[in-house]
Amino acid sequence: MGYYMSPRAADIQSPIQHPPVAANNFEIKPALVTIQNNALFHGLANESSREHFQRFLELAGSLEINGVPEKALQLRVFPCSLAGKALRWLNNRPTRSITSWDDLLN
Repeated sequence: MGYYMSPRAADIQSPIQHPPVAANNFEIKPALVTIQNNALFHGLANESSREHFQRFLELAGSLEINGVPEKALQLRVFPCSLAGKALRWLNNRPTRSITSWDDLLN
Protein backbone atom coordinates (compact mmCIF):
# COMPACT_ATOMS: atom_id res chain seq x y z
CA MET A 1 0.00 0.00 0.00
CA GLY A 2 2.91 2.38 0.70
CA TYR A 3 3.88 2.12 -2.97
CA TYR A 4 0.53 3.55 -4.06
CA MET A 5 0.71 6.39 -1.54
CA SER A 6 4.25 7.47 -2.44
CA PRO A 7 4.62 10.27 -4.98
CA ARG A 8 6.28 9.36 -8.25
CA ALA A 9 8.87 11.65 -9.80
CA ALA A 10 6.60 12.09 -12.82
CA ASP A 11 3.82 13.35 -10.52
CA ILE A 12 5.94 16.03 -8.87
CA GLN A 13 5.73 19.23 -10.87
CA SER A 14 8.18 22.03 -10.14
CA PRO A 15 7.04 25.64 -10.15
CA ILE A 16 10.36 26.45 -11.85
CA GLN A 17 10.71 25.99 -15.60
CA HIS A 18 14.42 25.32 -15.99
CA PRO A 19 15.94 27.08 -19.01
CA PRO A 20 17.68 24.83 -21.52
CA VAL A 21 21.44 24.59 -21.11
CA ALA A 22 24.14 23.59 -23.58
CA ALA A 23 25.84 21.35 -21.01
CA ASN A 24 23.87 18.21 -20.29
CA ASN A 25 26.44 16.59 -18.03
CA PHE A 26 26.92 19.09 -15.24
CA GLU A 27 26.42 18.33 -11.58
CA ILE A 28 25.94 20.45 -8.52
CA LYS A 29 28.74 19.58 -6.15
CA PRO A 30 27.78 18.29 -2.68
CA ALA A 31 30.01 20.93 -1.07
CA LEU A 32 27.79 23.68 -2.51
CA VAL A 33 24.68 22.01 -1.11
CA THR A 34 26.37 21.63 2.29
CA ILE A 35 27.31 25.31 2.37
CA GLN A 36 23.82 26.30 1.26
CA ASN A 37 22.20 24.09 3.92
CA ASN A 38 23.96 26.15 6.57
CA ALA A 39 22.09 29.24 5.34
CA LEU A 40 18.59 27.90 4.73
CA PHE A 41 15.74 30.39 4.60
CA HIS A 42 12.62 29.21 6.43
CA GLY A 43 10.41 32.27 5.92
CA LEU A 44 10.25 33.02 9.65
CA ALA A 45 9.41 36.48 10.99
CA ASN A 46 12.97 37.02 12.23
CA GLU A 47 14.51 36.23 8.82
CA SER A 48 15.07 38.68 5.99
CA SER A 49 14.26 37.46 2.48
CA ARG A 50 16.40 40.31 1.12
CA GLU A 51 19.43 39.14 3.11
CA HIS A 52 18.80 35.57 2.03
CA PHE A 53 18.71 36.53 -1.66
CA GLN A 54 21.91 38.52 -1.23
CA ARG A 55 23.69 35.60 0.50
CA PHE A 56 22.36 33.18 -2.09
CA LEU A 57 23.58 35.31 -5.01
CA GLU A 58 27.02 35.62 -3.42
CA LEU A 59 27.23 31.86 -2.98
CA ALA A 60 25.82 31.03 -6.42
CA GLY A 61 28.16 33.60 -7.97
CA SER A 62 31.11 31.50 -6.84
CA LEU A 63 29.89 28.60 -8.95
CA GLU A 64 30.62 28.49 -12.66
CA ILE A 65 29.92 25.63 -15.05
CA ASN A 66 30.85 25.87 -18.73
CA GLY A 67 27.79 25.91 -20.96
CA VAL A 68 25.40 26.79 -18.11
CA PRO A 69 24.22 30.41 -17.92
CA GLU A 70 24.51 31.98 -14.47
CA LYS A 71 20.76 32.63 -14.15
CA ALA A 72 19.90 29.06 -15.20
CA LEU A 73 22.20 27.72 -12.51
CA GLN A 74 20.70 30.04 -9.91
CA LEU A 75 17.18 28.85 -10.74
CA ARG A 76 18.27 25.23 -10.47
CA VAL A 77 20.00 25.64 -7.11
CA PHE A 78 17.68 28.13 -5.41
CA PRO A 79 15.08 25.64 -4.11
CA CYS A 80 17.88 23.95 -2.14
CA SER A 81 18.26 27.18 -0.14
CA LEU A 82 14.71 27.04 1.22
CA ALA A 83 13.07 25.07 4.01
CA GLY A 84 9.81 25.01 5.93
CA LYS A 85 7.33 27.78 5.16
CA ALA A 86 9.52 29.28 2.42
CA LEU A 87 9.84 25.97 0.58
CA ARG A 88 6.08 25.37 0.88
CA TRP A 89 5.53 28.84 -0.59
CA LEU A 90 7.69 27.98 -3.59
CA ASN A 91 6.11 24.56 -4.07
CA ASN A 92 2.63 26.08 -4.00
CA ARG A 93 3.37 28.27 -7.03
CA PRO A 94 1.72 27.02 -10.23
CA THR A 95 3.67 24.43 -12.19
CA ARG A 96 6.38 26.00 -14.37
CA SER A 97 5.16 29.51 -13.55
CA ILE A 98 8.67 30.70 -12.72
CA THR A 99 10.63 30.99 -15.95
CA SER A 100 13.27 33.52 -14.95
CA TRP A 101 15.12 34.85 -11.94
CA ASP A 102 12.96 38.02 -12.17
CA ASP A 103 9.80 35.87 -11.87
CA LEU A 104 11.19 34.41 -8.68
CA LEU A 105 12.00 37.81 -7.19
CA ASN A 106 8.53 39.18 -7.95
